[in-house]
Amino acid sequence: MDQDTFSERVAFRLTAATRRKLEQWAREQHRPLANLIFILVVQALEAEEQRRGQPFTVPEREAL
Repeated sequence: MDQDTFSERVAFRLTAATRRKLEQWAREQHRPLANLIFILVVQALEAEEQRRGQPFTVPEREAL
């Protein structure tokens, strides 16, 4: 996992049922919901990179 400072935000919508399921899962793991979702996204990215056999290439951030 990158050691970058968390500075980016992403917003998305869930069904009420999906949110309740994720909240239950997070409670069972004694994690905040946002942390569980972060871990799931990181695991999905790692799995996709493994499936592809190479990491995603991330372009340098453009100067403002």
